Amino acid sequence: MATEVSVEARFTHSVRKSVVSAAELRQHVEAADTVSLLLCAVHVTGDTALLDRYGDTVGRSSALQLLRAGAGPGSESDPEQAMAAREEIIELLCAALSRPDQPDYLRADAELFRRMGETATGMPMNDDHVAMCMEQAGFVPDQRAVRPTRTPPRALNLAILGAGMTGLDAAVKASRRGFEFDIYEKEAGIGGLWWSQTYPGVAVDTPSIYYSLSYELSGNWSKFYPLGEEYRAYLIELAKKYELTEHLHLNSDVTQMRWVESDQEWELTVFDRLEHRARKVRAAAVLTGAGHLCRPKYPDIEGRDTFAGESVHTAQWRPMDVAGKRVAVVGVGAAGIQVVGSIAPEVGHLSVFQHQPHWVSPNRLGNNGDVGDSERWLRQHVPYYLQWNRFVLFFMTCEWSYGMNLVDEDWMKLHPTSTSSMNEDLRQISLQYIHDCFGADSDLARELTPDFPFGGKRPIRDPGPFAAGGYYWALTQPNVDFVTSAIARVVPEGIVTADGDLVELDMIIWATGMTFDWLSPIEVIGRDGVRLSRVWADNNPRSYLGGTVPGFPNLFINDGPNTGVATGGGGHNFMTETVNHYAMECLQLLVERGGTSIEVTQRAHDEHNELIESEMSKLLWSHERRASTYYRNQKGRVILPSPFRAERLWRMSQRPDETKFVIHNLAQVAAIGYE
Repeated sequence: MATEVSVEARFTHSVRKSVVSAAELRQHVEAADTVSLLLCAVHVTGDTALLDRYGDTVGRSSALQLLRAGAGPGSESDPEQAMAAREEIIELLCAALSRPDQPDYLRADAELFRRMGETATGMPMNDDHVAMCMEQAGFVPDQRAVRPTRTPPRALNLAILGAGMTGLDAAVKASRRGFEFDIYEKEAGIGGLWWSQTYPGVAVDTPSIYYSLSYELSGNWSKFYPLGEEYRAYLIELAKKYELTEHLHLNSDVTQMRWVESDQEWELTVFDRLEHRARKVRAAAVLTGAGHLCRPKYPDIEGRDTFAGESVHTAQWRPMDVAGKRVAVVGVGAAGIQVVGSIAPEVGHLSVFQHQPHWVSPNRLGNNGDVGDSERWLRQHVPYYLQWNRFVLFFMTCEWSYGMNLVDEDWMKLHPTSTSSMNEDLRQISLQYIHDCFGADSDLARELTPDFPFGGKRPIRDPGPFAAGGYYWALTQPNVDFVTSAIARVVPEGIVTADGDLVELDMIIWATGMTFDWLSPIEVIGRDGVRLSRVWADNNPRSYLGGTVPGFPNLFINDGPNTGVATGGGGHNFMTETVNHYAMECLQLLVERGGTSIEVTQRAHDEHNELIESEMSKLLWSHERRASTYYRNQKGRVILPSPFRAERLWRMSQRPDETKFVIHNLAQVAAIGYE
């Protein structure tokens, strides 16, 4: 195991010196927008007066305008003045970066970061914006809120469930803080979702520059939206760098967790998938990073098992030859449209079955989202270029994702398919995309246009432009049929629709999503034999910050209820880091108090969930019921997304409020041997 010192050293977040020739910089610099170059120039020259000299000329007017326009230059009022400013900034960078004896780069404090951030986005930043973005954009490491004065005892060990992004981040944080830990992963490899999902076209629909951990930014992504294989490789390298593999138990399926009150420990039953036997292990605390969308969900359709051809769910893909075959893809969520875009040119005939349309965002990147050589060079060689590009994307996403879901009831009275002017702006972007691809009055346009606001269902992104590889492009091809009639039943020959048509098929690909698990595959037994499945019965889960639940001490459930990122944060990585941070601070608080277990009070839990309901009442999903979405349970309660602005949730999760917890300190704690 790496020592505490060596792990801490990895979190210094120092940006290494970069010496490049002026000619090489000029060769690549055209790929960069001017405002990013300005911010990098401030760092490498140490001259903050550059913000006064050039900020008004090259700064952006607003993040929303950037969203509408796509990634590109800032909004300059005078093109000639802006071009002159750009040339001067490039000259400054060339002079600074070509020097072999460069001084230390300027690290922005909070106030300077605020100035630079507001120049980059054209939007005001409050104190929480600044603190959160400095961390999430990779300028500073995750900060310890509970000051450590004691070393965690070996007996306070941690079991981490899952070796995807969440589990690996938890392991890095545990290692950094000196906790003993083990990682239990039911699959045969590292990656979580990105290990198990291998269907054609599988890719991340969050930008690669953002869908990565804040302390492990990469300037080497080959695509703006990485394919699943590339993202899996990123996680594997993360595990190697932070020496996590020696703590990793693959093919280890945790089937039961039972709290042993007398020992103040969790007893885990772990089934070894290779040896086909179970074993018992003990851990003082458990952090689950196993996800809540792990098992395939099939629709309840008569005769599904009678199909005579090949049938597969996207979550259980196996190598299959689709060339020249009659194929159906059932479902048009993120997985479905990626499969359609990928296989349409290969199959003999493709039938795409849509239950309900999604709002699909256009893919403006072209060239299949490849990161150009110059952009990759800038990310790797211009100090702070990567961090500032990540910042703009993160901040912009946080602002528009909350704003688009916030309800303006006066607006809704006049606009039945949007919730606010911002929501309408985003709806119009996707609506225009439909019209551009198919024509506003076409049958396809009508069938693909949702009757609910943007965000009513999770918005998805076309995996390609209107060309080979794209979803909308695929729907216009002569070998592709788009079917909106409901599926009545499956027969050996294929699918029979509600209209009575038989679609003859060789293969059915079920892209029908995943089952919401909420840890349901694991029997979780807390104090006094209470089962979490009963507490969360009827798909109605609730928890406090960090995924804590009364009656289940030392249990932290990441990917828990109301921790989805639909209202801000942009990607799952934000919630992963935020919830894991909170869990680690709770464990450090336990260490500082010399305790053996920490448990949220029922009152704190209930008050927090009352706050969730109050805040959720302001958002789209509490008002819009036409969209069929897994964000709500069968009774209409919104159970997946967080209702809080990203910066508010981040601040709430920085330091545990000790008054919200009960810390037990039993007699055996004396034998633990605190240092």
